[in-house]
Amino acid sequence: MDTKRLVLIFLGMWAVTYFPRFLPLAVLSRVKIPGRLMTWLSYLPAAILSALIFPGALVRGGRIDPWPGNPAVWALLVSFFVAVKSRNLILTMVCGGLVMFIGQAVF
Repeated sequence: MDTKRLVLIFLGMWAVTYFPRFLPLAVLSRVKIPGRLMTWLSYLPAAILSALIFPGALVRGGRIDPWPGNPAVWALLVSFFVAVKSRNLILTMVCGGLVMFIGQAVF
C-alpha cells in the first residue's frame, strides 16, 4: 500500500470520527436548551453506563446468571449501596472490586 493511499485512509478515519462529534457541539453551543430537556439529559450517563455494565455482569458462561452464585451480582449490589451511601467513586470501585475478587475466589 502506497503512502498517499494510507494518508487518505487516515484522513478519512479522522473525518468520520471528528465531525459527528464536533458538529452537534458547534450547533448546540449556541442554542438555549430548556430546563426539562437538561434534566432528562442528565440521566443519560447513568443509563448508558448501566446498559454497558449489566449485560456483562449478569452473563456468565454464555448464559444469563442473575443468581447468588454469580460474584458479579454481589459486586453490583455492594457497589450500588456503597455509591448511594458514600457518593464516593473511589470507595465504590474499591468495594466492588474487592467483592468481585473474593467472590471469584469463593465461587
